[in-house]
Amino acid sequence: MRHFLQYWRTYNPESEFDMPLNFAASAELTRVQAGDCLWVVALRQHRLTLLGKLIVSKVVTQETAIRELGETFYDDPLCAIARPGTVHNIIEADIQALAPRLRFNSPKDRLSLPDPKRTDGEQLQRWRELTQKTASLLQTVLGSHAVAKAHIVSKPHRRVLFARIGSMTHYSRPQAGNEKPIGGGESNKKNTGHEIFDFARFDGRLYGFVRAKHERINLKRIDPTAGGKNRLDDVLVIFVAKQRIIGWHTGAVVYASGVQFSSAILKEIKKRLGQAGTKRLKLESYRFEAPADKATLLPKHERAYEIPGGVKGGFGQSNICYSYQNSGKRKVGSWMADAVSYVVNYDKGNLLKNPNADNESDETATISQEQAAGFQSDVAIRRAVEKFAMAKAHSVLATKGYKHLKDTTKFKPYVYTCERNGKDFFVEVKGTQTLGRTLVLTGGEVEHLGRHADQCILVLVHSARVSGKRPIRVNGGTTEVRESWRVRPEDLNPIQYAWAVN
Repeated sequence: MRHFLQYWRTYNPESEFDMPLNFAASAELTRVQAGDCLWVVALRQHRLTLLGKLIVSKVVTQETAIRELGETFYDDPLCAIARPGTVHNIIEADIQALAPRLRFNSPKDRLSLPDPKRTDGEQLQRWRELTQKTASLLQTVLGSHAVAKAHIVSKPHRRVLFARIGSMTHYSRPQAGNEKPIGGGESNKKNTGHEIFDFARFDGRLYGFVRAKHERINLKRIDPTAGGKNRLDDVLVIFVAKQRIIGWHTGAVVYASGVQFSSAILKEIKKRLGQAGTKRLKLESYRFEAPADKATLLPKHERAYEIPGGVKGGFGQSNICYSYQNSGKRKVGSWMADAVSYVVNYDKGNLLKNPNADNESDETATISQEQAAGFQSDVAIRRAVEKFAMAKAHSVLATKGYKHLKDTTKFKPYVYTCERNGKDFFVEVKGTQTLGRTLVLTGGEVEHLGRHADQCILVLVHSARVSGKRPIRVNGGTTEVRESWRVRPEDLNPIQYAWAVN
């Protein structure tokens, strides 16, 4: 096996980091054969960064690559496709310290590094073959980094469907005073839509509905290999309302045409409608069926992940957005992969497992705490203080030798993941205008602390000073770092309760 160093000059971490390294494109691939290995690098702040390795299955033309992989953002004439079973996700491992030790099988056998802390990209432009010793060195880096990042799930789901429905507060059952859905189709203007039952349990199953164009879902645009049957199994259905993700069904069955509810479920639907006094529901057939224990309905305060709508490459005007075009090519754009990554990594509140999750945001408790201490408390100020605290935390952790800080606030009950000396850590950041003598912790945060006590870090930025209105300015404050952060049960005091009204 030969080993080559490939430089990705246009590497975009926003869209490519943590995505599968299943191909590499370049005009220089004429030298590469099946079985060769490409070590892919980029520059991050002028520092040499390893993105991963690709074991070559074959080298094909761009046209063939698009046919096999779907449309992508590259213009090079040749593409190396990874050997099946060897693909891993793109990492970012800083190897600048190793740059002087890299050796090539060529007369100019090493990099020129006038400044050991920086690498010049120009000398990386030309492909060069690495020595076996250098390849072993890079393999050691790759192996240790893979272990450090094992807690983040990033394998893309093969079958995905996005369904736009009307916006409501409750999707799991009809309730007295439940509002009509806003948007989601013409029928919702006069009637209560089936959104009201999209996350309702019936003997452990969910039965979802979306109004499809021509009353039919094109299964081959979910999976081009789908046969001619009326159903497609193991689909991730992501529900979107007002261009925000509100929940999803995992491992769902999607039906091309609607399926009628059983008589037992119809009877139960009518019973629930009568108990809640819900009127003007036009019964429809269902389009999705999924196990309730694999689904997620987001609490209202978590419905913030935005999906692009009426823009080129966005969701579009239809109530259904497929991941494949009619031609069988995968659609261009990173937003779908980003949304799927958010879904599969999400580990916060779920109304299907905890009906009180809507009441367990730290928002209300934080407002009460700040007002009791004599501080103004509103959303804009809290967001500004949080952003200030996150920046402070990032800086102080970097000075302490923590690397690879990754923002996980969207889908995890902690703010950052990071690594030091080959060990993973989870970071919680709390920013406050108060003295920080009492902190508000959510149930999810306390549960996570109990499972990972020796890996948790608290960064507290307290006594922050707020001034101005547009923009809000935050400065000052005192930063405290507590490594190996543990919370004892006797140190926790309840400050509010959620009572389920029967």
